[in-house]
Amino acid sequence: MAERAPSSDHYHDPPPSEQSHHQLSAQPDDRPAFRPGTYVIQVPKDQIYRIPPPENAVIAERYRNPALRNRKKWQCSSCCLWVCISVLLVVLVLGAIVVTFQLVLINPKNPTFDVERVAVKNNSHSRNQLRSNPEYNITLRAKNPNGNVGILYKEGGVASLSFRQREIGTGNYPTFFQDHMDSTVFGIIFHGSNNVVLPTEIEKSMNSQMQKVQVTFSLKMDVPARLGNVGLLNRGSIKFVVACYFTVDTLAKDTHILSRKCHTQR
Repeated sequence: MAERAPSSDHYHDPPPSEQSHHQLSAQPDDRPAFRPGTYVIQVPKDQIYRIPPPENAVIAERYRNPALRNRKKWQCSSCCLWVCISVLLVVLVLGAIVVTFQLVLINPKNPTFDVERVAVKNNSHSRNQLRSNPEYNITLRAKNPNGNVGILYKEGGVASLSFRQREIGTGNYPTFFQDHMDSTVFGIIFHGSNNVVLPTEIEKSMNSQMQKVQVTFSLKMDVPARLGNVGLLNRGSIKFVVACYFTVDTLAKDTHILSRKCHTQR
């Protein structure tokens, strides 16, 4: 009996590759499925951060509270204003100190002079020598009006005595130191030159016994000096120019000064 071939609709076993694929698909998944719920996550304390940071919280607070922001701005403006006022006051005080220092120490006052006495010595010993020039001994007082500065009158000071703008005698200014607020009396002898004719008014005033003859003189002094005795303060050398005008009642005995005036420049 002949064998029958299997019909086309007979089930055939799948190939091995397909069998393995179906077997893998049929196996259940071992991974746990994600399920919704509440979870607790533990983080170390040193890794916890604030959100937002503190500086952001401050900024947010400023924007939420504009009054506080304006108050702080006003406080900053007030602080700046007070700082500016304080600096200005310090500058003004320092400027006042510097000006005072310059006026009192750097730029002291000039000394003052005054004519105290006048004496004339006639060098003539005979009638033929009556017109020879005499010696004029003039005593002056110098005063230092400065409260903190001394004056050193140096060598080389010269003085001249004139009558009606004509020089009749010359002398030397003495050298001495004058402390602050000090007064010094000194004398200068003016020697007349034999080449200069003695004015008639001076001769009459010297020889008049009954009637006094007034005479007016002008005196000029050029005095080199140095100021400064306060610590290291030393202004250096300067020159005082002193001009005095005085009138005496007579050039004979008992001479009295009727008027006098002196002025000092430098």
